[in-house]
Amino acid sequence: MKHNWPIDKLCINLTLLSVLIISSCATTKFKVDKTPINKYFEKNPVFRESHSGLLVYDVERKSTIFDYNAQKHFVPASNTKLLTIYTATEMMGDRVPALEYCIASDSLYFTGTGDPSFLYTHFDYSPTLDFLQSNQHQLVYINKPMADKRLGPGWAWDDYPYYYSPEKASFPIYGNVVKFHKTPESQKVSVMPKAFEIQLVVHSDSSGNAYQLTRKEFENLFYFQIQDSTMEINEVVPFTYSIETFVKLLADTLKKPITIIGQFPSNCARQTLYSVPTDSISKHILMESDNFLAEQMILVISNQFGDTLSSEKTIDYAMENLLTDLKDQIYWVDGSGLSRYNQVTPKALVAILETLYLKVPRDKLFAFLPDSGKNGILENSFPNLPGKIHAKTGSMSHVYNLSG
Repeated sequence: MKHNWPIDKLCINLTLLSVLIISSCATTKFKVDKTPINKYFEKNPVFRESHSGLLVYDVERKSTIFDYNAQKHFVPASNTKLLTIYTATEMMGDRVPALEYCIASDSLYFTGTGDPSFLYTHFDYSPTLDFLQSNQHQLVYINKPMADKRLGPGWAWDDYPYYYSPEKASFPIYGNVVKFHKTPESQKVSVMPKAFEIQLVVHSDSSGNAYQLTRKEFENLFYFQIQDSTMEINEVVPFTYSIETFVKLLADTLKKPITIIGQFPSNCARQTLYSVPTDSISKHILMESDNFLAEQMILVISNQFGDTLSSEKTIDYAMENLLTDLKDQIYWVDGSGLSRYNQVTPKALVAILETLYLKVPRDKLFAFLPDSGKNGILENSFPNLPGKIHAKTGSMSHVYNLSG
């Protein structure tokens, strides 16, 4: 995948508003150059001094109501997740493949598929956990190759200790994060998964902030400085992933030994175990803008293209086979939108939303998208229009997007 973008499209993008009006606007007729909204873009200093765009489209009449810079490229941030969901809608079945396995002699051989749901907070049950716990064979793990690096291209890699930037993996566990919790009454910090308890260093610091939790970049050593022992603390920190770390966590959870080998036995026919419904992951990706789920979903889809997980393969296939009707060229490199290499026009986003609207039942699609003033990432937005706007936001430093 090449990233040869024109220099004029790599400017700092401050504001993008890409809007699809789902209900008909047949009674609204006006000339674009006479509308108050057009004057607002011209006079408001926020829009006048930034790279801004807005497209309002009537999906019933298939006509544009308002267009301001809708053909220009912007950094979509988490609006990229709409591309991920569209691709998942087209390419995933009803349930997510959890692992591939075979049984030979007294051993169960298994490998991952990229499924992010395994022991992840947002899912109440785990068919994978039940399957591995109840199986009486010796457990033997084969690591599935992954072409992706631990973090994506164009990400802010120094964000590695923040909750929104877990590492990618072929077999994620616990969302690839560690949770730290302390009540005001307790002097002890609880750690989940518990296997990381011995890797937490806690000490008092009366001179700094109320508390600070950090991790070494390439080690699972966590340092917790606390000033006020009566504080309540809830923190999530990604751990650095390795095959050894995964197997240690899984063995500790299952209370069973696990052996690691390089490949499946030659005479062992693989089967697939499925886990949670695909819709349950898709909904959480849009409702809570979960970066980890979005990145792993792209990897799960890539199982269809060979035995090596690769976001690039999934994105290339989608661009060449699913997004060929887009009139504007887009640049798409990750599943979550953490990358600044992503470049999308408002027209392209509206086209993707329109396709989703036509392919996914309306009630289902609206249930996936946050509602203004009601839930998800729009719970505190547009309080005067509760439930009237169903949209996906996308933000990072100097960028804001809204599409819905």
